Amino acid sequence: MKKVLIFSNGEQIGDGILKLPIVYQLKDRFPNYEIHWMTDTIYTEYNKRLKKFTSNYIDKIWEKAKLNPFFWKKISNVYNLNNEEFDIIIDTQKAVSRTIALKRLKTKIFISSATNWFFSNLKPKAFSKERKFYIKSIIEMLDLVSDYKDKKQFELDIPQAITETLNKLFDPSKKYIGIAPGSNTPTRIWSFDKYLEVAKFYEKKDFNIVFFLGPQEQNLRKEIIDVIDNPLFPEEEVANYPGIEVVMASTNYLDIAITNDSGTGQMLSTNMCPLLKICGPTSAVKFLNDQFTNINFIASQSFGGDDIDLITSDAVINEIDKILDS
Repeated sequence: MKKVLIFSNGEQIGDGILKLPIVYQLKDRFPNYEIHWMTDTIYTEYNKRLKKFTSNYIDKIWEKAKLNPFFWKKISNVYNLNNEEFDIIIDTQKAVSRTIALKRLKTKIFISSATNWFFSNLKPKAFSKERKFYIKSIIEMLDLVSDYKDKKQFELDIPQAITETLNKLFDPSKKYIGIAPGSNTPTRIWSFDKYLEVAKFYEKKDFNIVFFLGPQEQNLRKEIIDVIDNPLFPEEEVANYPGIEVVMASTNYLDIAITNDSGTGQMLSTNMCPLLKICGPTSAVKFLNDQFTNINFIASQSFGGDDIDLITSDAVINEIDKILDS
């Protein structure tokens, strides 16, 4: 069988979620190929926490291959790649040393945009040096060797077992708003009191409030229970599945979710429900993906500065109402 290799320098959780639309296209783009995915020095979440969402689309993962650019050495000390052959290799990263090392693999067609497509067998008819969102760059490379006519909106492929479990937790006749109030970066955290103000406002409008708490936010649980009637904590209710799977799958049941620019915010970026990201000193717009049409932003810069708490709860409520009414 023919083989196509997608080469990256690894996928952390947010990066891996953003690339899911590309992963889901691969079988349609290359129907008669084995799909191989390789990282150089960094791990990929496609072989870890995102594996259940990608295993039907990637046939083999070569993780942390540690390729060597020097011809007198083995291509990889981790895998026996000297006799491995691919029909197409697509180099999605731009470090020249890695591209040179990757070129040592046997292939009929090599695609890379590194150094303005210098190493690539094929290149776009018109390309510019202007830096573009990397997801678009990858799609540009894929388009050189495959036709993809299906422009349907991206939908997350949720494992059936999780769906069956969450169906028991969420009532389709009720309305739900999800809240992820944490972040590993303190300057990205919107005031929890403001989150609670938003939660209480929508509770009065018959929304059920769903909280996604990371390890650092567990201390907020008691306060939530004190002020919110019957809050839902899906990661606790569905404890037999990894938290990331529960968070991502839960978006299928939410009417909307709000979050800081955070890892959990990336997990909520599945396109299955509208998402409002509350941004302070760094803008989450850099994570926008054309196929994720349901991601919205409210930024502190619109309120006069980088301090995320310049954003008022009323402003967030107004933004949520606009999204829900659209």
